[in-house]
Amino acid sequence: MLFRQLFDRESSTYTYLIADNETGAALLVDPVREQVERDCQLLSELGLTLR
Repeated sequence: MLFRQLFDRESSTYTYLIADNETGAALLVDPVREQVERDCQLLSELGLTLR
């Protein structure tokens, strides 16, 4: 299990990345629209697939 808390300064909110290390399946909770590129890059770097 992978859990990451990602902070966005502009909106002062957190996005949460939760993933299964075995399957590579991931989900984002409360994503910030302006941070889509950051989030996609992180998913790619970690070898995860958004479900």
